[in-house]
Amino acid sequence: MRKRVYFISSIFLISITVFTSSCATIGNLTTPLGEQTASEITDINIQSNKITVKANNPFEYTIYRSSNPYKVVVEFPNVSIGAFNQRIVPENTGITEILPSQIAPPFAPIKSSKLEIFLKEISMIEPEYGDNTLVIKFNEVSPKQILKEKKDALEPQNASQIMPITSDYFIGDEDMLQISVWGNPELGVHVPVRPDGRISVPLVGDVRAAGVTPQELKAALEKEFTRFVKAPTVSVIVTAVNSFKVYILGEGVTTSGAVTLKRNTTLMQQLAQFGSLKNADLNNSHVLRDGQKLNVDFYKLIVKGDVAQDIRLKPNDVIFIPDNFEKRITVVGAVKKPTVIPYREGMTVLDAILSAGDFTEFAKQNDVVVVRKEGSEVRNIEVRLKDVIKGGEISKDIPLKPGDLIIVKTGIF
Repeated sequence: MRKRVYFISSIFLISITVFTSSCATIGNLTTPLGEQTASEITDINIQSNKITVKANNPFEYTIYRSSNPYKVVVEFPNVSIGAFNQRIVPENTGITEILPSQIAPPFAPIKSSKLEIFLKEISMIEPEYGDNTLVIKFNEVSPKQILKEKKDALEPQNASQIMPITSDYFIGDEDMLQISVWGNPELGVHVPVRPDGRISVPLVGDVRAAGVTPQELKAALEKEFTRFVKAPTVSVIVTAVNSFKVYILGEGVTTSGAVTLKRNTTLMQQLAQFGSLKNADLNNSHVLRDGQKLNVDFYKLIVKGDVAQDIRLKPNDVIFIPDNFEKRITVVGAVKKPTVIPYREGMTVLDAILSAGDFTEFAKQNDVVVVRKEGSEVRNIEVRLKDVIKGGEISKDIPLKPGDLIIVKTGIF
């Protein structure tokens, strides 16, 4: 029976062919049942930029680069090094030296071996296996190509699209992620987070991304990739923030519905996007988070400028801004422009009259009535504005309260 096993090194994909008869599978390795007999390396041949390793039985192997880009390591599990236990220094080849060694524990019944290969130039490796023989070809590659590969793996496909993401940002549904594995561009993907909160990554499969930070996802992917890649270096970049949504409700603003935020945003910054808030009931506005009303005073924040009331918005926050219609001041009667105006703290009757275009020529300036609702009762308050205007009796210009109705009566004389 033939079984093909794949192992990804830090640079390349290796195909390993294993021949087994009656066998039991443990993880990704296949071991014959019964007594195990180790293979033994019978020949190592070096030609120019190629090494040929032969054994007396079928064998498995793994290849990876070390931190030294000029060093390549080949490990042979359950394979004895045989007679090749001395340093090999080839001549007129692209290989500086080869250090064979036995790597199994001293009392292990079956030995394993390793070849440390030192190259004269940084090279790409192309292994081929067949008939108990491993052929490793080394193709020279320039240092610029290696640096470019690393740069491409660690940089996003379009840096201009990246939003500033802080270390405490939590990935959410619909966010776009770029996953890169240094030295293995074929493992890189640019994917959206699905509604189930997962992404699909080559070799690893489905991984939960929603609800974790990019750094936490990076650590999880590196752990998963260790099954296939030697010391993997993974980068996770959020290239588009689509999950940071807040919801605006209420008649106090002209825009309502879901708003997608592209960066960390405070409540004041978001309110500034609405323009004028003259129709908003700031005293009854609030923010809901996880079903709980936050202790935020919109009036102090907007009118008083109390920045202590400003909070940082979080995904799925609900901002409720009701209309202030019941609190507006209504001015009718002998004024030039009867109107409804927003209530402002400190506003007086004369302020409201001037906002309505001033008195008409037939207005009885000393016959102004303020109709005020106090609980279940309604009061009529008489105001003599002519005394205020002509006589300077400012104390007669009373302050208004939200919801007051001002009636200016008419008289011929």
